[in-house]
Amino acid sequence: MNTQYSGAWMVTLGILLALVALSGCISPENLMMEPGKGSGGTPVPTQEGTLHPGEIQGTGEIITEAPISQGAPQYYVKTPYGYILTTPRTGVRLAIIEIKEGVDAQGQEYLTGKVRNEENFRINHITLNFNLFNSNGNLIGNAYASVNALDPGKVWMFTTNSFPAKDYHYYQMAEAFTV
Repeated sequence: MNTQYSGAWMVTLGILLALVALSGCISPENLMMEPGKGSGGTPVPTQEGTLHPGEIQGTGEIITEAPISQGAPQYYVKTPYGYILTTPRTGVRLAIIEIKEGVDAQGQEYLTGKVRNEENFRINHITLNFNLFNSNGNLIGNAYASVNALDPGKVWMFTTNSFPAKDYHYYQMAEAFTV
């Protein structure tokens, strides 16, 4: 086989694989931890103290650039233009205006509400995660909602994914992930 054609074939194959990977067709989740980084249960140090998983930090110093420390967990976030690798921003102020429960036409539950950006800068990505519990207080699942590019002072009217109403009894907000 001619090495000129062999090299061109390899370049073409590499470009094709890169396009498939960047098209958003590969990741099963909107938000997933980068393999090999962190444990998902490790407290994250912030300028104000330590933010533990599931803790929502509602106040804090305004941070215009996300502090990136060596070994900080990184996540892939789904955006309209594909998946990006990012480090979460801590200390971001969001105002939870309201959260309501609803039932869709198929009898599935969902959560809806309003969140306002209390910062003086645009938040590039927000994912709200909710833990769902049964009447015995056992965790039975999660619901989430995401948005990209919430400008300062603007309100986001969110709706989570729907979930079975069978054993659901109540929710708790688990995390507000911001970039």
